[in-house]
Amino acid sequence: MVSFYLKTGIFTQAAALAVLLMAAGTAQAQIPSNQIPPKGVNKVVRTLLPSWQVGDVDKKLSRLCSFGRFNQRVPYKYSGHFQGPNGAALVGGAKGDGLNLFDPTGVRQRDHDYWFYRDRTSNCIVYSAKVKPEQSAIQPQRP
Repeated sequence: MVSFYLKTGIFTQAAALAVLLMAAGTAQAQIPSNQIPPKGVNKVVRTLLPSWQVGDVDKKLSRLCSFGRFNQRVPYKYSGHFQGPNGAALVGGAKGDGLNLFDPTGVRQRDHDYWFYRDRTSNCIVYSAKVKPEQSAIQPQRP
């Protein structure tokens, strides 16, 4: 059930976003210190589903992430904890509208959520999930 919400983007901006532990001895992304907001965790989403169900791997963005050109602004600001027997991981994320996203090259798409596995390392993997537009609570009546 949580996978459905993750792929369809029904979570609000303040909900499902994530970060991952940095692997020892790997290269760190160089985000200018004046562009990194204060650290802190706002939300944690937990599920027994595999972590790879969060979206589709985007190789171009994963490469940019490895070079520090497409990352989360604050690691662990939003996180998703996948704790099932298969695909256990901690992933971090950002919204395509810029929430918790460092994107100096402007490659983001506003209608996508981005999930980061091993962010700020040379082994970064970025998952991209298209978000369906939220339906209005008030639907206009058609004659």
